[in-house]
Amino acid sequence: MIVIEEDIVVRINKGETKAFEQLYSAFYVYLCTVATKYIYDAEASKEIVNDVFLNVWKNHASLTHPVNSYLIKAVQNRCLNHLRQKRLQEISLTEVQDQLLTVQEQLITQDTHPLAQLENKEFEQQISDAVDKLPKKCRDIFIQHLYHNKSYEEIAKTNQISSSTVRVQIKIGITKLKEQLEGLLGRK
Repeated sequence: MIVIEEDIVVRINKGETKAFEQLYSAFYVYLCTVATKYIYDAEASKEIVNDVFLNVWKNHASLTHPVNSYLIKAVQNRCLNHLRQKRLQEISLTEVQDQLLTVQEQLITQDTHPLAQLENKEFEQQISDAVDKLPKKCRDIFIQHLYHNKSYEEIAKTNQISSSTVRVQIKIGITKLKEQLEGLLGRK
């Protein structure tokens, strides 16, 4: 766990840029990892973390020790805002994308120990295993849509099948993933 001494926070309260740089250097990579874990977008994660630090500097006089939980919660909140804005900006979210955003939001609001999530790759492995267990045709179509962001029409053309077949296969994939991952978010 990252530990910042109280004297660094006191120096930040006084407006010392060197102390702020120490805080930034100590937490930047960790907080980017936390954000990426929630939103799966490294570039957006960097922006979120930089926004958090910008806000910390703007309000440096009110920063309190210890800073760990404050910084993590600030990143979680910004990730939630990012996902909500993304949902509003998407003109036509597919059901898969909508479900993924919902799962991401639930992870942020339910996860009280992001360090445990970072140290334990079990979550990612369970999702990967669940996708791997899908029937081959369903899995191939699901991966093309979810991970490669291909439209139903693009997938249909590539695989020489109809768009409705693609839609059905993705729906099957979502149903099977929900069944396999039912307990992952505490829902039984």
